[in-house]
Amino acid sequence: MIPLSSLVLYKRSVNRVVAISDGKLLVEDEAGKQKKLREKDVILIHPGPVNKIPKALDSGDFITAHAMLMPEAEQTPLPLSWKELAELVFEEYSPQAAISCLKEVLEDRLFTLGVTGPLALPFAEIEKAKKKEEERRNAETRRSAFISAFKAAWSKQAGPLSRSPEYASFIAELEAFTLGRQERCPLAPALGISETIESVHKALIDCGLWDPSYNPWPLRAGALLYPSRFDFPTQQLNPVTLQREDLRSLRSLAIDNAWSKDPDDAIGFHDGDIWIHVADPAAFFSPDSDIDNEALARGATLYLPERTIPMLPPQAVERTALGLAEESLALSFRVRISDDGFIQETSVFPSLVKVERLTYEAADVLLASGDELLASLDRIARLRHRRRCANGAVDIDLPETSIRVEGAQVKFHHIKPTRSSVIVRELMLLAGEAAGRWAKERNLPFVYSSQEAPQLPSSLRLCNSDESDEIATGNQAVDSQNSFSFSEQFRRRKGMKASITGIEALAHRGLGLSFYSQVTSPLRRYQDLLAHYQIRAWLAAEQGMYKNGESTSYPVLNADEISRRCILASQASACTRQAERDSKLHWITWHLVNNPGLRVKAIVLEIRERDAWVLIPELGLESAIGNRPTLEPDQWIELTAQRAYLPGLELSFERAQMLSQQ
Repeated sequence: MIPLSSLVLYKRSVNRVVAISDGKLLVEDEAGKQKKLREKDVILIHPGPVNKIPKALDSGDFITAHAMLMPEAEQTPLPLSWKELAELVFEEYSPQAAISCLKEVLEDRLFTLGVTGPLALPFAEIEKAKKKEEERRNAETRRSAFISAFKAAWSKQAGPLSRSPEYASFIAELEAFTLGRQERCPLAPALGISETIESVHKALIDCGLWDPSYNPWPLRAGALLYPSRFDFPTQQLNPVTLQREDLRSLRSLAIDNAWSKDPDDAIGFHDGDIWIHVADPAAFFSPDSDIDNEALARGATLYLPERTIPMLPPQAVERTALGLAEESLALSFRVRISDDGFIQETSVFPSLVKVERLTYEAADVLLASGDELLASLDRIARLRHRRRCANGAVDIDLPETSIRVEGAQVKFHHIKPTRSSVIVRELMLLAGEAAGRWAKERNLPFVYSSQEAPQLPSSLRLCNSDESDEIATGNQAVDSQNSFSFSEQFRRRKGMKASITGIEALAHRGLGLSFYSQVTSPLRRYQDLLAHYQIRAWLAAEQGMYKNGESTSYPVLNADEISRRCILASQASACTRQAERDSKLHWITWHLVNNPGLRVKAIVLEIRERDAWVLIPELGLESAIGNRPTLEPDQWIELTAQRAYLPGLELSFERAQMLSQQ
């Protein structure tokens, strides 16, 4: 039982018991503050009696006392009473001696606090604690040195900060916070930096740790920036049983942008059959393989202006992209349509094809010269476009700009409309509808893309017919939506609903299709690859490749598994899209940082309450500007870049002059 006027310890604070009532202790600390405590919540230090909390004695030889108590070989702490320790050190158990012992115990050097009293620590623990304390002091010294060096570099009183080993942990803390890998950065305030991503980003640039052009946005978005860790297989899973059709005699064209390096689709036409050939990487690995799991984690190929990080191992493009070798492996869709564009028949099978690669511009020249294959595909594309328009399709046609970093320069490439790009688009949509119908007819769990009807006024719902869908020849441009102004195209885009990917075979209203599945880019999109798995599983079943109802090479994925993978792929590809959007804005901002006062032309897309929303085709950028004096939709204006702040991706423009026409 704890007596009145004794000394007790409560939460590492010395108190004097001033009263006892109803089993509770009324205690008072050195500052005179009182509180009621239960007896079990305190540790008796000295029974007293004392009238006040005394001061500790000036000195005491705790080192000798510890050596007398603790054998060097002992590995466990030795419990003591306060009386034993005080008498050993001071030869008395006075309140002052007890306070001195408590002070030493709370230092945790030779003794530590046990449940009821002091514990003598083993020598091994003491050495460990000493080493830890030494490391702490050294870390604090390094931290102070880093803070000084950082501030000197930041204020330009010294050169750029070096990435020396002693600074590594502090630099890592700043970078981890700036890249979104940790929520707090306690070091920032010590450096005199606001604890925000933007402020630390700027400081990293200012002190020379980051190059001003460094693009951190993909990592902030959670995108994977390292290439695949796995080698792409050299052999197909089962090339003998799942045989390929030899289609090398049919002319096939892979038409794409001049800078495309991963062609994964080609088109052809022969004897009434429309052919869409697609790269066949799924022939080399199965679901749940290492390559598949990593592709699912990526969701899609990441296209950044400065580099490309493929979804699959780099060898996948070398071995399965169409037209890179003399012969190419493909998954081919043979489609027959009626005179009104309705799909009558679809066949799907692995194939061997010979593909000719063309740029859009070169294909347009061939089309204008009367190339029979392209002319046939053009007629089919027009027919299919009319059918989609009749079903409520909404085409959005706003200027597009590709941004690429070449060396130290940011290059902006305006993507000119071409007729061949329209042909390719229509045939890719045809393949998507054909694949969806093919899977639906077979009750095969599949990946579908759907979209609700857009919310548009009747004046913006129309889709151009083939009468205004003219062929482009040479340098002549194609505007397949020339009945709508830029501002109307913008309003059409705003009215579109988000597309949904899942196992339900619902209509894609924006495309004017009753069924639609993305199947033409398995090298670049996981959902396309997932569709290929299911197609190959069905073909394997048809050819009797199952053993005891199962196929190890081509497993059929059930609806729940398809849904699970769709969700994960959508989440991963959302990170990819965010990284691509932010990176594009990063390099536009960097371009304006290096070109202050740059003048650009812009078209007004929308007048809002306090500003106007404009499109700057030259930069591929949409931005807000002031609306005084009042602007009008579709009005061309000239702007001057006013501010470009890279850490915050902040851009602003001021109006230079009105333009009567573009």
